[in-house]
Amino acid sequence: MLDILSFIAMALSLLGNILLVKKVIWVFPIWIVANVTWIVVNFISTPNISQIIMFVVYTILAMISWYQWKK
Repeated sequence: MLDILSFIAMALSLLGNILLVKKVIWVFPIWIVANVTWIVVNFISTPNISQIIMFVVYTILAMISWYQWKK
């Protein structure tokens, strides 16, 4: 199951980068889901606190950016 979650998180992260290049606003909800998935992956496997903190910060930044782009 961890491998499937990692693959989903990776695919969403790559899709997010592609959408960012194309300046599509849906990049932010996709990144939020990808980041939360990475948090779960890092928590389920041997907990990697530094990566969990990094993805929490990325999620917050994606939320702020999504709000700013919608204005």
